[in-house]
Amino acid sequence: MIIVFARLLLLLILVPLADLILLLLIAQCTGWTSSLLLVLVSGLLGVWLARRQSIFVGRKLLAQLPENELPPRLITDSAMILFAAGLLIAPGLITDLIGLSLLIPAIRAQYKRQILRGLKKQFDVQITQMKTVPMDDSVIDGEVVSSSDVQFGQQRLLEGKPKEVRKTPTRTGRKAS
Repeated sequence: MIIVFARLLLLLILVPLADLILLLLIAQCTGWTSSLLLVLVSGLLGVWLARRQSIFVGRKLLAQLPENELPPRLITDSAMILFAAGLLIAPGLITDLIGLSLLIPAIRAQYKRQILRGLKKQFDVQITQMKTVPMDDSVIDGEVVSSSDVQFGQQRLLEGKPKEVRKTPTRTGRKAS
């Protein structure tokens, strides 16, 4: 855990420093106005692309909601677009380039594969997708009882003893008729 924290801290120090050095070098070669204009244009372009991608992914998410599904792919895309927007707001060319690359779906998929590969090395990762069953009047809750349990219970009733039937609760998807 300490190694992860140290890497994150190093990243938070080195990336802004590299951004500053790159901006100073560009300013030396082209002048302050062009470097400032470059940062503004890349930031505005990135914010426009982030908004466009978030609308696109949001529409896909809304289309899945009536089916009671939230695909993990769309949720991770939304999180990565949000992260990209944060990088684009931060001034600097390196953060803008990383943010812009996160907005391109093919590159974003590559980032996801690399992140998943890294997580698999550190943790036992299992990806599952669950589909919920809507609760309405057409679903009947029931219990599964084996025929031997029913016969045993009937015999106990005939003998005047209380019924001891082993019940296993389940959920069936049969429609009510």
